[in-house]
Amino acid sequence: MRKILLLTIILISITNASAVEIYGKVYRWDTLDVLEDAVVEIKDGSVQRMVSENGEYSFNVTPGNYTIIAYSGEYYAVENVTVKSSMRFDLILFPKLEDTDEIPDFPVFEEKTESFPYYIIAILVSGLVLVVLFIIKIRSEKQVTELETALEDYELPEDLAVVVDLIIKEGGRITQKELRKKLGYSEAKMSLIIADLERRGIVEKVKKGRGNIIFLKKKQIP
Repeated sequence: MRKILLLTIILISITNASAVEIYGKVYRWDTLDVLEDAVVEIKDGSVQRMVSENGEYSFNVTPGNYTIIAYSGEYYAVENVTVKSSMRFDLILFPKLEDTDEIPDFPVFEEKTESFPYYIIAILVSGLVLVVLFIIKIRSEKQVTELETALEDYELPEDLAVVVDLIIKEGGRITQKELRKKLGYSEAKMSLIIADLERRGIVEKVKKGRGNIIFLKKKQIP
């Protein structure tokens, strides 16, 4: 009887001496907050189960291969672990997937689609507009220069020359009303000067609405 009792004590001592502890904390995957009251199980054929206190769990086991299952509400984790000595093994619980025990390794983020670079089109259009305006300006300046050159050797009375010079500065055309306003001439005098310039073939008067537009006819200048 004493031998049996002694053998039992020895076996218990050997078992306790070979037992190791696996412990850790249980976290929620997206916030890493500690999950209190999570159910934790460890399996190696038999099952040990406990409810975590303040997010902590621990089991005394013998060295070997184990499966740890933990769950709390909709969050779930399954981990395979090899225990050789006392160790810490924290658990991260993910949302449980339908019809599967697989746990995602990381959150899935929506892929961003690059928007079309409309600013490039805006830059190109702005550049094109600037080029067109520059060309128009160059042509206008060239036209004024040609008109001035054509009139250099053409002698006109002073009042006619003043009118022609102003039309040139306005780019070769101006309304009769604006011309009279700038020069301060009476309507009668302005009409006589325009008629004289038309007779000489220097300008052309085009009716528009209630007024007239005066064009300089460079090609008709002698």
